[in-house]
Amino acid sequence: MRSLPRRTSLFLLPLVAAMLATPVVARDEPLAEAPATALRVALARALGEHALLLGEVVRSGIADAPDFGAAAASLEANSNDLIAAIEDVYGDEAGTEFAEQWRNHVAYIVDYARARAGGDEDAAQLASDQLARYVADFSRFLADALPALPPDAVEGLIGEHVQQLQHVASFDENDYGGAYSAIRETYAHMFDVGDGLTTGIIGLYPGRFTGRHSAFSPATDLRVKLDLQLGEHSYLAAMAMRAVLRGAEDADSAADALSANSDDLRETIGEVYGPEARTAFGRLWRTHVIAYMAYVTALEDDDEAAADAALEKLAEYKTDFSAYVAEANPFLTSVALEALIGAHTDHLVAQADAYATGDYEASYQLGREAYAHAGEIGRSLAGAIAAQFPQLFPDTSVGVRPATPVVPIGAAVLAVIALLAGVRIMKARRASTPPAARRRA
Repeated sequence: MRSLPRRTSLFLLPLVAAMLATPVVARDEPLAEAPATALRVALARALGEHALLLGEVVRSGIADAPDFGAAAASLEANSNDLIAAIEDVYGDEAGTEFAEQWRNHVAYIVDYARARAGGDEDAAQLASDQLARYVADFSRFLADALPALPPDAVEGLIGEHVQQLQHVASFDENDYGGAYSAIRETYAHMFDVGDGLTTGIIGLYPGRFTGRHSAFSPATDLRVKLDLQLGEHSYLAAMAMRAVLRGAEDADSAADALSANSDDLRETIGEVYGPEARTAFGRLWRTHVIAYMAYVTALEDDDEAAADAALEKLAEYKTDFSAYVAEANPFLTSVALEALIGAHTDHLVAQADAYATGDYEASYQLGREAYAHAGEIGRSLAGAIAAQFPQLFPDTSVGVRPATPVVPIGAAVLAVIALLAGVRIMKARRASTPPAARRRA
């Protein structure tokens, strides 16, 4: 594989900033976000990222891959985010105890995976026993810290998480489909863990984390669902792109997992806008997924023309997709959406460029930025959808209340479907204009 120059990222978005970013809308000002909502979203996303990064650590550790150190460093950075959140709620002493137990379970899981890879049954059993003790110890810690949650519920949340992570050791058995399914299941499960912890924290500190009703309203449920799916997309896209660049045997399974995530997003849109919109959205969304794969294949093949063509497709997708969505929702503008989508594609292209040149640390950092930025996209989309259909998604604490009377929901859905079906994708592009995603350092 040749060493191509890196394309730099335009946006360096820290996790918390992305969580608290203002939705991009066409009118009015966003309502203030309830502290309980901010807590729910931040915990779920940080815990979800933990599951995805741990999957990368297990994969690279089993394969003794050169990006293991970068994956481990990113996982430690994510752990630091979680530890800081616990300290902010419970104080330094609780944060220190949490940090010790949390880092221990990460080490146990890596030990388990590496023992499996090395055929060391004794070491694997030791690590498994340590994980079992961790479940009991950590459950007691959480039960003491969160008396609002029953101890058996806490142990169930944490125990299932550890069990799912053990399944990721399927990488050792070359069961790549099973491994990526386990990663996806663990990631989704961590959002449930986040909700459980949020419920306990709100119950313990109701005066500090106000707005429980808003935090668990249909509007916020939609936001969390989009956060889950878009965040997963950003990491699975990075994983699939890296697998191609490695020439890895798990490349097809990574692509299949990314495709399954695309199906989930398509269904979410279909639930709101109907079957025609489901089909149209899915077709457009897959356009940019295919372009990602074409880009990294071109990098691996040292085909500059094919790489440029893939970047051109991504630039076209940014414009076409933004116009399409803005037609469907009056609370979104195509200009604002182009900025959001452009940053998304830029992050993923830049992380691939870094990975191709062996700069694994930069690749994983850009991957984390892409995940954080996905939260901004999710917030913007969820807020706009909730504002458009307040009857379906009441209590839009993360969005904007309509400035004009709302059309009855049946007529609104039919109108949106008609708009979606009637939009024509723009084909004409000035041949002399370089792709917006293409930026050489």
